Formats: sequence, C-alpha cells, structure tokens
Amino acid sequence: KPPDFVLEVVSPSSRRRDEKEKPGIYAKIGVPEFFLYDPEGKLVPTLSGFELRGGAYRLLPRERIRGDAIGVRSKKLGLFLCIKPTGPEPLDGSLGLYDPAAGEFLPTRHELAARVSELEALVRKMRRG
Repeated sequence: KPPDFVLEVVSPSSRRRDEKEKPGIYAKIGVPEFFLYDPEGKLVPTLSGFELRGGAYRLLPRERIRGDAIGVRSKKLGLFLCIKPTGPEPLDGSLGLYDPAAGEFLPTRHELAARVSELEALVRKMRRG
C-alpha cells in the first residue's frame, strides 16, 4: 500500500526533482495527497497541496484558518498544513499543523521541549519545598 500522504521539503539541490519528477512517481503508485514545502521561501507559494484525482494531481485550495495563517487542508491527516505568519506565539513563520476540531495549532517539537523543561523546573522547585 502506498502512503496516504507525502510531504516533500524542497531544497535547492532537490527542487527540480521535487516539483517535476516526484509528483509523477507518487501519482503512479497512487499516493492520494502530495504536499510541497519550501522552508527557504523560494517557491511561490511556499506551501502547496495536491490531491490525486483521475490519475493526476489537482491543486488544493488555500484557506484562511486563523488570523493571518493560510493553510491547505489534508483530508488524510484531518489537519491544515500552514505557514504560521510572524506575530504573537505560536505564529513564527514556520510550517505548522492546525487542528480545526480543536481550533489550535499543534505544538512543534521545540515548543514541546520548552514545555517539558518548564515542567521539570517546576518539579525540582516543588521537591525543594
């Protein structure tokens, strides 16, 4: 069985292959959703999503999801992939996942690590009295 979802992170050395060759490969094996993300922002748009229909990929629409955040819905994940614009936390200009059911962004690994550090410090403080 092919994967239900593929996210290609584009780099300068892989850009041509990611944009031109891989969609054909993924369509041929039947990957239902294919996303391209360029962390350097050289692709326009920086994030694109495609859905396999009739053997070819069709561009998925971009939607405003919260404030200035624009995302592309993944039916397979049940989430929006989005570029979180610069602004108040957690909006920081990076690739994010937004859960429409919860109405919030999923935490990044950096945010989770910071929260774990906070909790560890709280436990140490509580043990000291």
